[in-house]
Amino acid sequence: MKGLSIFSPLALCVVLMGTAWNGSAQQLPLRTNWQFNYFQENPAFAGFTDCLELKAGFRQQWAGFDGAPQTAFANLQGEIARSAGGGIHGFGGRVTDDSAGPYGFTQLDLAYAYHLKMAQGWRLAAGAAIGFMQYRLNLSNIVLPDFQAGNDPAITSSANQLLAPTMDFGLWVYNKYTFWGLSIQNLIEPSVDQWGLDTRFRRHVGFYGGSLIRLEGPWSFHPAGSLRFAAGAPVAVDVQALFDYDDAIRFGVGYRNESALFGLFNLQITENVKLGYAYDWNVGELQQAASSTHEVTLGILACPVRGGHVPCAAFQ
Repeated sequence: MKGLSIFSPLALCVVLMGTAWNGSAQQLPLRTNWQFNYFQENPAFAGFTDCLELKAGFRQQWAGFDGAPQTAFANLQGEIARSAGGGIHGFGGRVTDDSAGPYGFTQLDLAYAYHLKMAQGWRLAAGAAIGFMQYRLNLSNIVLPDFQAGNDPAITSSANQLLAPTMDFGLWVYNKYTFWGLSIQNLIEPSVDQWGLDTRFRRHVGFYGGSLIRLEGPWSFHPAGSLRFAAGAPVAVDVQALFDYDDAIRFGVGYRNESALFGLFNLQITENVKLGYAYDWNVGELQQAASSTHEVTLGILACPVRGGHVPCAAFQ
């Protein structure tokens, strides 16, 4: 396959994004250190490592703000087989637990991806994840200042917990130095009529891109960015600039539009263990009430050490 256009994923993103706008707000958590944890964002990443890789972390948003969002997440993925033509079969599982005030959900899914080998060192990965979400609403934490709020079906319904199916889809185009990704979460937009007529958990679309630029000596530069779309919510634009020293320490800064400035730091603790940390400075409307967000991610790779080098995927 020759002449691969890096704009192909972008064009597909624009087309699919048009189907996402039918009235809701951001319902899924954002993660700052997504470059350290691609699989949590996109099922097409399953199989990037030729052995099992575990990522787990926790995000405390708006520290000090009562009822602020908290997110715990973990995933396990790896290559399971290779085809005769050099294609890679990947498999994995993901779990997320998110809470914000009285509302929260736990999501569990399994993912499969196939990485098609193309010309000039490029691969195209396509993946899907199927699972379920358990949504919960803690009515004891809700104060109703207006008696009319008592007519809201989300409050009066006896269904303060419910299950809904989920399906995510992703594409990932990459070579040794560049990647482009498309992620669609809540593809089937599950209905939760128990909490009100025409109540749905809306589709979220994300587009990602980045590159690796070799510098002098052991240094390299890793610019990256993302666009995330959800019906009824502003477009989330995320740009990051990271520097890497000898594949051992990676650090940098980034910005999320109208939301946060952030710093990132990733450390190779041992050949098979990495630790990532992100700190967000709130620059939005909640700046005075809660100025900071903390995110910690641990990565463990089960690959054997080969000559002092862990055989990781690109950009890892």
